[in-house]
Amino acid sequence: MRMHASTNSFSLFLAGLSVFIFDGCGGLGRRAAAPPDGHYLAAEDDILAAVGQADDDRGFLPLFSQEALKHWRQCGPGRFVVEDGVATGEGGMGLWWYSARQFDNFVLRGEFVQEQEIADSGVFLRFPDPGNDPWNAVHKGHEMEIGDPEPNDPTWRTGSIYPFCASSKANTRSVGQWSRYEIVCTGHVYTVRINGEEVLRWTDPNQRTLRGYVGLQNYPDDKTVRHRDLRIKPLP
Repeated sequence: MRMHASTNSFSLFLAGLSVFIFDGCGGLGRRAAAPPDGHYLAAEDDILAAVGQADDDRGFLPLFSQEALKHWRQCGPGRFVVEDGVATGEGGMGLWWYSARQFDNFVLRGEFVQEQEIADSGVFLRFPDPGNDPWNAVHKGHEMEIGDPEPNDPTWRTGSIYPFCASSKANTRSVGQWSRYEIVCTGHVYTVRINGEEVLRWTDPNQRTLRGYVGLQNYPDDKTVRHRDLRIKPLP
């Protein structure tokens, strides 16, 4: 199931007054043309304005509030245990997902900490109702990888959209320290920031999904990843 990402390379060309940037993962990084299904990307400046500054949480829905936690469901082996707003994955491979609603364009923010080297987890994006199959999120959605900062396969690197596009670097803090992340999904464009720095921008050339649920992965590696302060903001 794991595959090697292509070597990052960037190409520029002009088309009218637009500049297109190829991201090196088989996708178009910025200002992509409207897809044939009628879903149009907003102008980049409008998207950035809607996302807001990293310290501006206006319009965000907290996903670990007492009310929101009523809508989380475990699919597959293992579980998540929530104490004092911190969700810790145990066993697996399983999927813990927020079942209250689906999202299309959005910005998702949260924090994670790896208690051991290369402790593995993931953030799943835009997958359909998984039923009893946690692999549904892998095969029909997308996953931001949390794992190895320097893996043999670049798409295993933290911040990657596994297994399709490698992050430029993990940019995570040391083991035992919390790292912040932000994932922006607009149309088929995915942008990932770790600790305030953009580490990935990728357009899905296969246009796999535009709408779905979000969730977290618990992975059976006998190591611990904890999550906190997960929140989401729908975008135009």
